[in-house]
Amino acid sequence: MKYLVLIFFLLGLTAVAAADEMKFIEDKTQGTLTIRGATGDVLTYRFGDQLAEGLDPKHTRSGYIHPLFSLDGKSLTDDFPKDHLHHHGVFWTWPVVITRGQKTSSWETVSPPLRQHFVRWLKREQDGATAVLSVENAWKLDGRETVARETVTLRVHPADGAGRAIDLELEIEAVGGPLELRGTPDQNKGYGGLCFRGAPLFTGAAMTTDQGVLKEDVTNTPFRWADLSTSELGVAIFVSPGHPGFPTGWLIRNSYAGVLNPSWPGLKPVILQPGQPIRLRYRIYVHRGDAAAAGVPQAYQRYISQAPHR
Repeated sequence: MKYLVLIFFLLGLTAVAAADEMKFIEDKTQGTLTIRGATGDVLTYRFGDQLAEGLDPKHTRSGYIHPLFSLDGKSLTDDFPKDHLHHHGVFWTWPVVITRGQKTSSWETVSPPLRQHFVRWLKREQDGATAVLSVENAWKLDGRETVARETVTLRVHPADGAGRAIDLELEIEAVGGPLELRGTPDQNKGYGGLCFRGAPLFTGAAMTTDQGVLKEDVTNTPFRWADLSTSELGVAIFVSPGHPGFPTGWLIRNSYAGVLNPSWPGLKPVILQPGQPIRLRYRIYVHRGDAAAAGVPQAYQRYISQAPHR
């Protein structure tokens, strides 16, 4: 009997490990790497150059997440939307970047262009039930000169009945001289930094923050977290308490689409120096139901009690 109990125990451990197994599926031709869990795809990271058919090559981009999937396999993000061609899934770019004495932007296509370029994979591994993906990118001015080094680290946690947590850490370091980042001064909106561009299903979605439900779009308004939800599903972004300028201002929209942007640094510029990287930490929480049904406020409390925030 003891041997049977031991066998069943070991079989149970094997079953749990199999259920929690994460796979990394790379498509070098498409320039994508998909993280797949036991129940389906979680997200696709686009490391290679991406361009929608028929668009000017100036719209080429790389180094972002699309699609981000719901727990039931629906795409939660949009890429190359006609209303804002520069929006792309879950991305991190800035409207105003000053480097080498030139004003440019990685948010929209300007001259001289500035965007992320893939350099190398740093980690593609499973840590227990968590998938860890880390990649190094270079910010290249006009496709040639590297002006910043970017490290992106994703930690994809196993889903439970309510949702799935995905931790995102960005480390950015100026290369070869100072680099100034600033949100857009247009109408004092201050947007820039990490941004979630939702799929069309988020048009008109409920907007909820740590301060309550929003009745209309907001810009440059401080919150600790924000959520977009329909009655069936939602996405929240949590900002680490150790984030520079915490709590950050936000751009939150449900008018033409769902947009979540913890805007950093906002209207006040930040100057990065070589050898002094900045670290920005967030959690993306993909869940079933609306914010209340999914317990998003409680999920945020778990995040700030568990994760490193310095």
